[in-house]
Amino acid sequence: MKMVENELNDDPLIGATLGGLYRVTRLIGVGGMGRVYEATHTRLGKAYAVKVLPEGRADKPDATERFLREARSASKVENEHIVKIVNCDSDEAHRLFIVMELLEGENLAERIDRGALPVAEAVEIAKQTAEALQAAHDAGIVHRDLKPENVFITQKNGTDFVKVLDFGISKIKTPEHGDPKLTATDQIVGTPLYISPELARGVATVDHRTDIYALGVILYEMITGTPPFTGQNHFQLLYQHGNEAPDPPSQRSKEAGIPPHVESAVLRALEKNPADRFASMDAFCAALEGPTIPPRARTVGLPLLAVAVVAGATFVLWPRPAPEFVPEFVPETPTQARTEAPTQASPSVTEKSDSPAETSPAEPVTQRVKIALDSHPRGAFVSLNGEKMGRTPLEVEVERGAAATVRFSLQGYRSEAHRLVANEDDALVVRLEKKSRPKQPPIKTHF
Repeated sequence: MKMVENELNDDPLIGATLGGLYRVTRLIGVGGMGRVYEATHTRLGKAYAVKVLPEGRADKPDATERFLREARSASKVENEHIVKIVNCDSDEAHRLFIVMELLEGENLAERIDRGALPVAEAVEIAKQTAEALQAAHDAGIVHRDLKPENVFITQKNGTDFVKVLDFGISKIKTPEHGDPKLTATDQIVGTPLYISPELARGVATVDHRTDIYALGVILYEMITGTPPFTGQNHFQLLYQHGNEAPDPPSQRSKEAGIPPHVESAVLRALEKNPADRFASMDAFCAALEGPTIPPRARTVGLPLLAVAVVAGATFVLWPRPAPEFVPEFVPETPTQARTEAPTQASPSVTEKSDSPAETSPAEPVTQRVKIALDSHPRGAFVSLNGEKMGRTPLEVEVERGAAATVRFSLQGYRSEAHRLVANEDDALVVRLEKKSRPKQPPIKTHF
C-alpha cells in the first residue's frame, strides 16, 4: 500500500458516505486491489479503515472474487495478529468495500527501507507473523502473497505488534474444493521477490509451506537489509527462487552478529523442496528460539543417557563416568598392633584437629571444560560461537557454565545449531538429516 497524501484533495470519495454508514474522511493509501480510506461510522462515531474496489475493476468477476476472498479469509480466522474485518458490503453506487479495524503505525517494508533490523527485533516480528499464519493454516487458508507490505507494525503496550494484511489471493481449503489449487488464469501469483519455488514453477497444488518460504525470505531481508535474490527482472527472480541456493545471511551481513541457529532456521525455510522446510510455522518459531541443552543431570549409582530432538536432528549426551573411588589402604604396623590401650583417652575421630598437617588444601576449580563433538555421518564442519574449529570428531574447550553455540554443517545435509551450557566435561553427538532432492525440473526463462 503506497501512501498518497497528495491525492487527498482530488479523491471523489472524500466526504462521501459508503453504505449510508461510513463517512470517508481521508485517503490512507492506494494498492493494486483498492484504495484504503479512513472513515467514521456515522452512528458510533468510531474510525475504521475502508478498502474500496476501484470502479474500473468492479465489473470484472476475478477482481470481485479476489476482493471478497480477502474479507472471507481474514474474517474466518480468529487471531490477534490478523487484521479484523468488521463488514463487507456495497452501496447504491455498486461500490464494493471492506471495513477493517484502523491501524496506526507502518508496514514492514517502510521499516526495512531504513536498514537491516537488529536480529532480536527481526525474530520477534517473524514470530508474531508466523503465529498469525499458523492460525490461518489451521483454518485451511494459505496466504500466498506474504511480503513486507502485508506485515503491518503497530504498537501495543509500548512494543511492536504485528498485523497481517491482504488475504486477497489466499486459497481456502474446503470440503468442496479439496486442496488449495491454482486456477488456469492465476498460475503465477505472489510478489517475485518473495515467491516460493513451487509458485514460481506454476505448480498446480500448493500448501502452507509456500508461506513458510515467504516468511524465510522476509526474515532474511530483515536481518541483512536485502532479500536473498535480487534478479534484474521478473524471469530472473523466478529462476533464482526455483534453482539457486541463497548466500548464508552471515555472509551478507558479517557485522550483524546473526546467531547460528537463526541462520540455520532461515536457510531451512528457504529450501527449494517444500518437504525440506519446516512442517509448520510453529516448528519454524521453535527453531528461531534456538535449541538449549540443559546442564547434565546426575543420578546416584547409574550413568545418565540423555536424548533430545532439536530442529529435526537427534543428539545424544553421554556423560563421562566418574573415576572409581578406591579407599586408600594404610597397613597397620607391628608396633601399632601390639600397643595396649593408652592411659589417656585419644582424641575422637569426630573432634576437629588443629594440626596443619591434617588439613587438606582446597582443590582448584577448573574454569574450562572439554566437550567431545561427533556427528553421524562424520566429517561435519564445526564452528563454535562462529569460530571455525574443524571437522568431527574433535574436542573443544568452553568456559564452565557459559552458554556456547555449536553449529554442524555437511554438504548434502541440513545444518544444525545447538546451544549448550556445560559445567563439566561432556560429549555431544548429532545425527544430521539428509536433504531431499527436488523432483521438479529447473525453471526455464524463455517462456
